[in-house]
Amino acid sequence: MKKALRCEGPRIVCAASDGGGGPQPEPPSGPLQMAPACQIDLRVLATSDLHGQLMSYDYFANRPLFGTGLAQTAALIAEARAGAANSILLDNGDFLQGTALTEMASHPRGRHRNRPHPAITAFNALGYDAVGLGNHEFDYGLERLTQALADARFPAVSATVVLRPGAGTPADRTLVPPWVLLTRHLRDRCGAGHDIGIGVLGLTPPETLDWAGDWLSGRVWVRPMLAAARDWVPKMRAEGADVVICLVHSGLALPGQGTKTGEVAAEIAALDGVDAVIAGHTHQVFPPGPAAALRIADPRIDAQAGRVCGTPTVQPGHSGSHLGMIDLELTHGPHGWRVAGGIGRAISASEVVAGLSAPAIRRHAAPLRAAIGDDHRAALAWTRRRLGQTAVPLTTHFAHVADTAAMRLVAAAKEATVRRLLSGRPEAALPLVATVTPFRCGGRGGPLNYTDIRPGPLSVRHVHDLYPFPNSLRAVLTTGADLLARLEHSARLFRTLRAGRADQPLIDPTFPPFEFELAPALSFRIDLSRSPGSRIRDLCLAGEPVPRAMPLVLVTNSYRMGGHGGPGTEIRLPRTLCTEALAAFVAAGPPLEPAKGAGWSLAPLAGASVLFDSGTGAAAHLSDVAHLRPEPLGLTEQGFRRFRLHL
Repeated sequence: MKKALRCEGPRIVCAASDGGGGPQPEPPSGPLQMAPACQIDLRVLATSDLHGQLMSYDYFANRPLFGTGLAQTAALIAEARAGAANSILLDNGDFLQGTALTEMASHPRGRHRNRPHPAITAFNALGYDAVGLGNHEFDYGLERLTQALADARFPAVSATVVLRPGAGTPADRTLVPPWVLLTRHLRDRCGAGHDIGIGVLGLTPPETLDWAGDWLSGRVWVRPMLAAARDWVPKMRAEGADVVICLVHSGLALPGQGTKTGEVAAEIAALDGVDAVIAGHTHQVFPPGPAAALRIADPRIDAQAGRVCGTPTVQPGHSGSHLGMIDLELTHGPHGWRVAGGIGRAISASEVVAGLSAPAIRRHAAPLRAAIGDDHRAALAWTRRRLGQTAVPLTTHFAHVADTAAMRLVAAAKEATVRRLLSGRPEAALPLVATVTPFRCGGRGGPLNYTDIRPGPLSVRHVHDLYPFPNSLRAVLTTGADLLARLEHSARLFRTLRAGRADQPLIDPTFPPFEFELAPALSFRIDLSRSPGSRIRDLCLAGEPVPRAMPLVLVTNSYRMGGHGGPGTEIRLPRTLCTEALAAFVAAGPPLEPAKGAGWSLAPLAGASVLFDSGTGAAAHLSDVAHLRPEPLGLTEQGFRRFRLHL
């Protein structure tokens, strides 16, 4: 049977005081009676979905970020540690990808391949006790992940990522240890010390095999998280875990926030033997603020106390926006030390760190900044390297409701690259259409999460602003029917609307925005008076209708294709990152000019208006939606700019 990684941590030596130098009382006669042990308080601190946001800096927009990032969260970590006799610090995955720091370190041609990965360096500097693996840890392949973890001074765990399946889960050969037993010498409330075994189980989502299928297909298997937890938790107890903590890289299925992927954190919190759950992946915050907590009617969830199915649970947002904190109470009984209760909290970096003094914030972040300062400066130099020029603004403020130059640029770069790669092959004679997604388009990333590039020079940072993921180009031989089905699925982003009704909410919050894709080479209209699945009208390519049986080459990316190929027949191409294609296109061409063509639009709907939220800089780009007669309505509670659009 696979054993857990055993990790001996720092020991706190507690000497008992005799209370003075005077004579001591005689011990009682007869059998000795053991005094009941005092309660132990254990504080579990957690981050999740940092996505490489270590220095509280937006490399793509070239500006500092306040109230987010690990450099800010470091102050919360220090304050939380100072306020507890016993604490551990964990991360729940998705730390190796997301910013220029991590992109440069993970790229095969990165400038500092002999240096440790900056995320690992940062975790070492802050003294993390253990980390789980998220899906984005696999974005650069197994070799890059293994290289990064080699420099870690803490264990990484995942019970679900399997190199060789066994007859049952405990017999699997996993990529990293499924769990770790952290042996800590903790002080109780009376001052005495006790050896406590803290078991930390890692659970990576099985969809990773689809999302990173370009790297993983045929090399690893990923088991379901709930089944793995059900098998491992009893074994963790049997092997000495007094406390069991699950790092679940999955979200909580809260009302109105559902996604396509499984959100099983609540089901794992309900398992016998689980003492605490760290959730993640969906970038939500749990427990939410008081107002949001009152709106949660799920009987499994106590949002006020941060408990799910009675188990203390946190989900600390993303990019260092929050620090998760679970305070556990341990009591001693017939079966040793066990968790008797606890509460969970999510502490906002923007609200709490801002309340600390600036010198305190700088002091707490100093070890991290010193450790990765060279990486930070190298990332700045790389992202500022000039590539080309644009004569038009490139923004995503209204990319969900109108044709935009930013999306046309990305599509044109993908199409030009694949046309070149197909030169001389039979597929070169077929129509070619590229799909794109406005990645930085608000949502859970907040009101600053938009691409906003002014006319002028284009640098490396702008390329990664437009395309922030390390996906590779993929081409598929498919049909007009499949293309139509893709667009119909994307149109589910919008609610069904009624003519003559004012101020209807436009966006369906349950639809994952990353599944919205466009094809700028096509012209079509989306009729929101129709039910989902039948909304696309007047679909044309180069002014001609697209027959359902028409063969064509669809240009997409490795994430969309997943590990199973998707519909159509894949056309094998040399591996080319989408960012590489975009950078080469910008560098090779003349300055980008205003795009021409019919594009796509929302179909007119008599007397109807909708409410649409955008970023803080949206007011400067109202020309993108001039045909929708935008009316500014002020700011929302979350800081988005709200507009009334007329269909």
